Amino acid sequence: MINYIRDTIMAPSTRSCSNSVKTNNSSSKQRATKEDGSSSSKEIPPAPMRGYKITDNERSRKYGIGANSLEVLLTKANNKFPRQDLHIYLASDGFEVSDDEYLNSLPAQTLFIVAGPDAVITTDADFEFEKMRQQSPLLKVADIFYDFIEQHPEKFRRMISDYEHQKQRLVLDNSKAHLSLKDEHVEWFEGGEERFHSKEEAMAVRAQTRVRGYYYKAKEELTRNPLYRQNPKARQVINSVLEQFRYLLIGCDYFSMMFNRKCEQKHDFLQQHRQQTGDEEPDAGSLPSKRLRQLIKEYTKQHSILDDWSVSLCTDLGDFYCQGAYSDNGNCCSLQHTINPYASRENLILFQVWNLDHQIELSRTILPAMVANVEELVTKPQLKCSFHNKRVVDISVLEYFLEIFSLKNLKLVHVVCHEKVQRSNRSNGRLLCPDCHEYRIVQELMDLQGANKTTS
Repeated sequence: MINYIRDTIMAPSTRSCSNSVKTNNSSSKQRATKEDGSSSSKEIPPAPMRGYKITDNERSRKYGIGANSLEVLLTKANNKFPRQDLHIYLASDGFEVSDDEYLNSLPAQTLFIVAGPDAVITTDADFEFEKMRQQSPLLKVADIFYDFIEQHPEKFRRMISDYEHQKQRLVLDNSKAHLSLKDEHVEWFEGGEERFHSKEEAMAVRAQTRVRGYYYKAKEELTRNPLYRQNPKARQVINSVLEQFRYLLIGCDYFSMMFNRKCEQKHDFLQQHRQQTGDEEPDAGSLPSKRLRQLIKEYTKQHSILDDWSVSLCTDLGDFYCQGAYSDNGNCCSLQHTINPYASRENLILFQVWNLDHQIELSRTILPAMVANVEELVTKPQLKCSFHNKRVVDISVLEYFLEIFSLKNLKLVHVVCHEKVQRSNRSNGRLLCPDCHEYRIVQELMDLQGANKTTS
């Protein structure tokens, strides 16, 4: 979780004296008087120097520098990484630092990326993942695996179907599915999971990784859009939307509970499945929550914003059920696909080809609808809300957030049931006025985030 720490710096009392007389009363504030009787203005002392770190987008070199303003920081950064139009970005999330007030709110030793104004910033998370992907044989195999899926989709579906039929004929060893800790089931953690202490922790991170991927994809497509590059007002709106997305994702822990079997809240379709099969489940423990997540969740719970979608998709033992293809009605898979990645390393690897399918498509529908609404907002400021007949001031950030990241629009499907066809579903995002409930909710939520910064 990224916490911003705001240091309140009290300026020392200004000291002044006449040109020929030095005062002995150093504790009192004095004012130097000119010969014509006018008072000289007080000098504002410069902000204290603080140490920062800078690097480029490729992380080729890293330097430590001291600065007390954005101008000084840019000047020294340009000496290390010369370029014509240099900008400063946060390495943690890629957001640009554009003024001294924001710079002074960041802690010392913050790492910045220096790049041009149109650069697509490689954040720390992106960089570490790419480095891990290059070094990990398992992830390299995954790249080959996904390339094969893209080039031979029908052949891959047949292979998976054959495997599923074989699995139904064989009795799989699920005797270790209930085990949780690394010491209890060592082989499950071989490969990329050695750093985790429990299966639940590893599966939670896998869910977060998928949701983070949607954020990076949305950010990349939105910031590459010509409207973002050419219209400063549109750029400001889109940057604000991305920031609000990030705060909401931090608040719900990037929906880590989706794959975590210890999450108490279960998806509704699991209840329907238990009724059909006659299975019952014992109570499960709840996930611990960090301060920021708890703060936002307490607020959102009052307004029922995210609670309905902060649920797990698996049973307490770890069984996942395919929710069916896009063309199927409801959450029922006609082929009855099921998998338990908690049971074995083999199942964990196979679970990678189970997809979270956007019913309203992300790239074809949601993001273009967002851009169209932003364009209307900045080019037609006199537009009025269709519900309250008042001038619009924002886009429906919360609705777009739910469509991109939450189970309101995502279905877990087996790769065979993932229909990659153009769909007719439309986004529900729209323009909002100050009287719209969704606008007030998001604004109050951001105010809550701001209050949390000052108390952190």
